Amino acid sequence: MSKTIIIDAGHGGTDPGAIGFGVNEKDWTLEISLYQYKRLKALGAQVAITRKSDVSLDPTQRIARIKNQYDVCVSNHWNAFNGSARGVETIHSIHAKPDFAKDIADSLVKTTGLPLRRVFTREIRKGTDYYFMHRLTGKTETVIIEYGFIDNVVDHQVYTRSDMFIQAAEAVVECICRKIGIQYVKPDGSKKTSPDSNVKESSKPAPDYIGKRVESIHDGQLRFYNKPSWADQDVFGYVTKGLGFPTILEKIKVGRGEQYKVKNSAGKIFYITASSTYVRLV
Repeated sequence: MSKTIIIDAGHGGTDPGAIGFGVNEKDWTLEISLYQYKRLKALGAQVAITRKSDVSLDPTQRIARIKNQYDVCVSNHWNAFNGSARGVETIHSIHAKPDFAKDIADSLVKTTGLPLRRVFTREIRKGTDYYFMHRLTGKTETVIIEYGFIDNVVDHQVYTRSDMFIQAAEAVVECICRKIGIQYVKPDGSKKTSPDSNVKESSKPAPDYIGKRVESIHDGQLRFYNKPSWADQDVFGYVTKGLGFPTILEKIKVGRGEQYKVKNSAGKIFYITASSTYVRLV
């Protein structure tokens, strides 16, 4: 008989978690957790999730949904420090073997290309786990995943790629299947249908840049904006060479130039130059 699993979407509601480049950790943890929950359910796992929306859960409420009710818990998180730290971490209880945590860490490193920071445990005192997700979840074996550093530009940009975000989520799903003893089957890869898929498509093809990734080819820091503008006060942030946004929505005229209206993996909209001198399509 297969083991039971609960997916924990870290933070939520009034607790945003870590913040990096305008993205709250709670939004990414919910997105990746919902994906994993739905995939595991489709694969036949006995799976639950701590939250399905942006609600607040204090430690007592979170533990009440986990403790001794499931064999395994995966708690999803992103790290933050000073903008320079980066890499994947997984944390297991001092009372558990490191095998599951190591399997997840190795799979994420292989999938994302991010460095492995560490697989570790932490104690308050000898024999007592530091993290309440280990200390208070009873017989449920909990692994905390830190997918990377949300405030590090390289780690952050990896997860703004929608394809990479899903691949990372899927890598953990595969590890969970091995852990709980169910057969893993890859996604069928079929194209998602849009809400307007029942409407006859226009005979005019969409521009070839729509839906593509745009990334910087500029050697320095390339500005992006929170609205169509070239003004300094409207700059939201910067991307470095090789980094960018996963989805172009449209190209618009801004002053004497053009900008791409783009979307990151959290669904936030920004604007970046469309000049081939500074960016390329992937």
